[in-house]
Amino acid sequence: MKGSRLYIDIFKVFCDVAETKSFSKAAEINYITQSAVSQQLAFIERLFNKKLINRGKGSFSLTQEGQIFLNGCKKILKIYQSTLDQIQHDIGELPQTINIETVYSLGFYHLPPLVKSFMNRYNNINLHIEYNRSDRIYADVIQGVCDFGIIAYPWQHPLINVQYGQEEVLVFVCSPKSKYTLRKTVSLKNLHEQDFIGFIKEIPTRNYIDDILKDHDVMVHIADEYDNVETLKRSVELGVGVSILPLNTIEKEIRKKTLVSLPIKEGPFYRTTGIITRKDRPQSKAGQEVIKWIVRKK
Repeated sequence: MKGSRLYIDIFKVFCDVAETKSFSKAAEINYITQSAVSQQLAFIERLFNKKLINRGKGSFSLTQEGQIFLNGCKKILKIYQSTLDQIQHDIGELPQTINIETVYSLGFYHLPPLVKSFMNRYNNINLHIEYNRSDRIYADVIQGVCDFGIIAYPWQHPLINVQYGQEEVLVFVCSPKSKYTLRKTVSLKNLHEQDFIGFIKEIPTRNYIDDILKDHDVMVHIADEYDNVETLKRSVELGVGVSILPLNTIEKEIRKKTLVSLPIKEGPFYRTTGIITRKDRPQSKAGQEVIKWIVRKK
């Protein structure tokens, strides 16, 4: 068949429909629309000229042909993954590329030394890194766009396996001209009704910081919010407001004395990181080596 990769993705979607007995849940799991799921099923039914699913009001079942197709899909997917793994079994023979997606603040500050040391050790493995938002990284891992993702505050998903990595301490951050620079520590209570620079709400770190403030009955005034830590830091440097950030993202600014960091009295608080992979998609030997290297170096 032409477009074999397309068929592999359709087989995965069909398996999810059969297992969840729901088009909407299968769509959610695969980060596609319910309409796309329906179109894929219709395509397969036209291809075989057979009905695969009995759908009625409040009922769902596979036809005899549907059960045969489901069993075949599972076998094909298992063989497909096994074949990929066998091809890549010996990571010492052929050059390979591992596609990684990560959030900017981890990819820019946490990964570079790990990538450098890994490539010195395994010069036949190329690490291709792209930056994305956490929700898109989940979608791309599920759909096979990348081999694995590295994000902050990973959440549970039925198709995702999480391997926790480094914990990064969160600190209070302000401009060198701020009144807080005379202190040795800052209490969260001191931030009540203060101008605050935060990440946008779609970023997990923002949600975690919001929860910290809420747990301590602290209300801040969000003066600005960004999806990029670099822009956020510039805003703090200009004195627009204060913030809470992972310490490793501001080390350069601390050395240059363009930002000041202080421990949080009620802390320490940490940004948890994790490597996410699809549960039913075994990693190649090269991918396993990369993950082991990152976890070992945490």
